[in-house]
Amino acid sequence: MSTPLREKRLTWRSGGWILFLAIALTTAGTVWNLAPLLRPGRERPRGDGRTAASYGFTLEPSLAPPARIVSSGMVADALPALTDPAIFDAPAADAARAGRGRYLVPSDKVAGVVAGGAARAYPLRVLVWHEVVNDTVGGTPIAVTYNPLSGGLAVFDRRAGGEALELGVSGLLYQSGLLMYDRRPGHRGESLWSQLQSRAITGPAAGAGRTLAWVPLALCRWDDWRAAHPETTVLAPIPGEEEKYGQDVYGSYLGAEDLRFPVDPLPPTGPLPWKSRVLVTGTPGAWKVTPLAVPGGETRPEVVSPFGATPILGIYAFWFAWYATHADDPGTVAP
Repeated sequence: MSTPLREKRLTWRSGGWILFLAIALTTAGTVWNLAPLLRPGRERPRGDGRTAASYGFTLEPSLAPPARIVSSGMVADALPALTDPAIFDAPAADAARAGRGRYLVPSDKVAGVVAGGAARAYPLRVLVWHEVVNDTVGGTPIAVTYNPLSGGLAVFDRRAGGEALELGVSGLLYQSGLLMYDRRPGHRGESLWSQLQSRAITGPAAGAGRTLAWVPLALCRWDDWRAAHPETTVLAPIPGEEEKYGQDVYGSYLGAEDLRFPVDPLPPTGPLPWKSRVLVTGTPGAWKVTPLAVPGGETRPEVVSPFGATPILGIYAFWFAWYATHADDPGTVAP
């Protein structure tokens, strides 16, 4: 049986001001990202920010309860996925500026990938504004994906069903987690893909049982990745948008246990808080769930992998999100 969310009365003094600030920042970020979508000549944005049906994605067949697929409050592609992004080398990344500060500092968290002998780093504070990066590293077409609501961080091989997919941000969520879609001409035959389940959950690809294979990744500090991979390249900022990459619009969300979207079932009461970041490795029926701990035995959203700058075949998520999307097979939590 799932644990119901407890209702709390929020006042300005007890934390309402934090919520107000978070909403204000989130709204500002949304407007920033929506602006290009509303320019004359652009296709009308998909979705009304309220109902899943308004986005025009094929929801049948569905491998998930349709009622659990909900709007994030943003239209499709309000967070613009990147495709074949610009990159630069480590010295250029260290020298680059973003707004009034540096683009990267040593303590910044990055998702690190090594494929075909090539290494590349993707700063999380850039990924938060795009959520999906369609890239090619060492000849391998990959999708680097990050969703702050679920804590989901995964890198996939984009090849499925004999083609290399180009994935976008649908604007929809499943169990508070990222739903991507495969971009197709005229939107015909598009499917929705669950990041945390690594598979298509609606549309033709779901009917065909399509899945996405993991690519090893590291969740680590920039200075650790740079030291371990001195020849690394780095995702470059979008020209003219550097300043927003320094904004933290999820700070209040990460600092509290409250959830913003419906999730069911939630994990049973236990030693792991809902938003403990975990690393999941293994295979179905034999998942291993490793909490990412920091000194003192605490678990925090901002911690890094215990494997440092060594890429590991697995997926990162908040415990509540992994459990909700794998309730029948959540795996064994490591002590």
